[in-house]
Amino acid sequence: LFGEIAYDINEQWEASFSLRYDKDDRENTTKTRPEYDVPELGLVFGDERNENWDDLQPKLTVRYKPNEDWMLYGGYSRGFRSGGFNQTGVGEAVTNPGVKDIFDEQTADTFELGAKATLWDGRMSASLSTYYTDFDGAYFFFYDPPTNTQNLGNIDNTEYYGLEFEANASLTESFSAYIGLGWTDSEIQDSATPSDEGNNAPFVSDYTLNMGGVFRIPTGFADSEFVARVDWQRIGETWWDPANISSRDDIDLVNVRVGLEAEDNWAITLWAENAGDEEYNAEFSPGPAPGFNFLFPGNPRRWGVDLVKWF
Repeated sequence: LFGEIAYDINEQWEASFSLRYDKDDRENTTKTRPEYDVPELGLVFGDERNENWDDLQPKLTVRYKPNEDWMLYGGYSRGFRSGGFNQTGVGEAVTNPGVKDIFDEQTADTFELGAKATLWDGRMSASLSTYYTDFDGAYFFFYDPPTNTQNLGNIDNTEYYGLEFEANASLTESFSAYIGLGWTDSEIQDSATPSDEGNNAPFVSDYTLNMGGVFRIPTGFADSEFVARVDWQRIGETWWDPANISSRDDIDLVNVRVGLEAEDNWAITLWAENAGDEEYNAEFSPGPAPGFNFLFPGNPRRWGVDLVKWF
C-alpha cells in the first residue's frame, strides 16, 4: 500500500509526506535429496519453512525555492527490505554467529539535507547533499566451505555518514562533461560478533569519484553526428567482511564509446568496458582458514560493436 500528499505552503515552500506498507510472506521447501546432504546440516527432504516480514515506511520532505535557480531541501525516510532463507542447519553448522538459518529484514532510517541549482543560464546543473543513516540488519555475505553453502548474515546496527556532490555542464555546443563525488564513513555499532564493532561496514567504499565527457560534432554524412564518450570511475578502499579481515584497494575503471548517430534513425557504436584492463575482485568472502576463500574476479577488458536501427 502506498499514499502520498504534497502541500504548497506558499510560492517558496512545499511539504510532502508519503507512507508505504509492505508485507512479504515467504515459503521455502527443502528439495535437496538425502544423498547430497552433509552431516553438518541434517537436511530433511520436503521440510517446509514459512516466514513473513512487514514494515511501515514513512517519508517526509520539506523543500524551499528562494528563486527559479535554487532549491534547498531536507527530509527523513525509512527503507525496508524483507529477509529470507539460508540453507537449513547453517545456524548451528557455521562458525559465524551472525549467520542463521533465516536472515532478518533490513531497515534504514535516513536523514538528509541538500541543495540543487541550475547555473550558467541553464547550461549547468549541480547538487550537494549530506546524510545520516541508521541501519538495522545490514546484510553481509558468508561462504562456508565445510557445508558448501553461500549465506547472508545480519549486522545488528550500522551507522553511515555521507556526502554527495554532482554537476553536469554543457561547456560548448559540442562538448558536455560531468563529475560526481561520493564519500561515506561507516561504522558497525552493534554486532553478534562484538569484535566487529567499530569496524567499517562491508561492501561500502570509502569514496567514489566519477568523471566523464561527451563530444558531438556533425559529420555531414546522412545527417549523422560523430559521438565520443569517456567515463572514468575511481572506487575507494572497500572492506569485504564485518571483521575487516580483507579489503580491496582503490581501483580505476574506464569505459569508452565512439561511433556515429543519426537521431531517431540509426547508430553504430564501438565500445570498450574496463578499457584499461584493471584486475580486481568484484566480490570476496574470507573463509574459516587461509586458502578457503570465495571470490569473483571483476570483468576484464571487453569490447564490441552495437548496431541500432529505429523504426
